[in-house]
Amino acid sequence: MSENSNFLVSEITKMYGPVKRARGCHLYTAKGVRLTDLWQAGGRAILGWGAGSAVTVFKNVLERKITFEFDTDFSPKVGEEKSRLSKAVSELLGDSRRIFAFNSCLGEKSPAEFVRKNFGLTPKTYRPWTKTDWTGEQAVVVEPPFAWDGSFFLLAIKEGFEVGGVGKSVEIGQYRIPAPLSAAFTRAIHDLIAEIPKREEKHWFLFDTVLARYWLREGPYLFPKIPEEEYLSFTKYCLEKKLVISPDFGAPSIVPFGADRGNFTLMKNSPFGE
Repeated sequence: MSENSNFLVSEITKMYGPVKRARGCHLYTAKGVRLTDLWQAGGRAILGWGAGSAVTVFKNVLERKITFEFDTDFSPKVGEEKSRLSKAVSELLGDSRRIFAFNSCLGEKSPAEFVRKNFGLTPKTYRPWTKTDWTGEQAVVVEPPFAWDGSFFLLAIKEGFEVGGVGKSVEIGQYRIPAPLSAAFTRAIHDLIAEIPKREEKHWFLFDTVLARYWLREGPYLFPKIPEEEYLSFTKYCLEKKLVISPDFGAPSIVPFGADRGNFTLMKNSPFGE
C-alpha cells in the first residue's frame, strides 16, 4: 500500500470502525455504516467486491492445500511462455503475450515506473473500457481484477518482441504465484472479459450531475479537477460523505457500478469547500 492508501484505510477505521463486510460497490463497517467505494482497490475490485466466480475458484483450489509456490497446473512456471494465466491475459489484450509476475514495485511509485527503471521498457497500464488499442502496445502492465494483493502485477510482453537482455532479467525476478491466487487471477480476468461488453456509457453518466464538479470522467474513470494540494482534504471530505475515493491524486477513482443516486446525496447537499 502507498502512504496515502494507508492513511485512507486508517481514516475509515477511525471514523466508522473496521470494515466487516464488502459486497458489490459497498463496504460495511463495524459501526453499521455503508460506504460507497469509488477507490475499488485501484481498479482491482472493479468487478465488485466478491463479484464473479474468482472467489469460488480461489476456495476450490485452496481446498487442495497447495499454498506454497510450487509449479502447479494453475500457476505459470518461471520462464514458461504458455500457461492458463498467460492465455487469459493474451485473450484480454487481443494478441499472444508472454507474462512475468511480480509482487512488489520495490519502492517505485507504480508498476510502470518499476518496469521502466529496471527493464528499460515503457509499458502502459491496462484499464478496461478505454479506447486504447492494446494489440499495438509492446509491453502492458496488467493488475488482475481480484483484490487480494495490492502490490502484485503482471508484465505482458508481446510475443516475438525483441527485448535483448531484458527478458532474462525479468525472468530471474519473476514471482512464483501460489496456486489458489493464480487460479483466482485467471478466473477474474475471464470474468472481466465477459463483463466488458455489458458496461457502457449509459451506466456511467448517471452521476455526472454531482461528480462532474470534482472530476473529469473518461468512461468509468474519474480524474480529479481538485488541485493536488487540496486533494487530501477532499479525500477526507468524501469519506465524511460516506464515499471512498482513490487516495492517490495520480490514480483515478472509478464510477461505482451498481450504485444509485442516493449514494451521492450527502455530497450533493453539502459541496466541498462550502
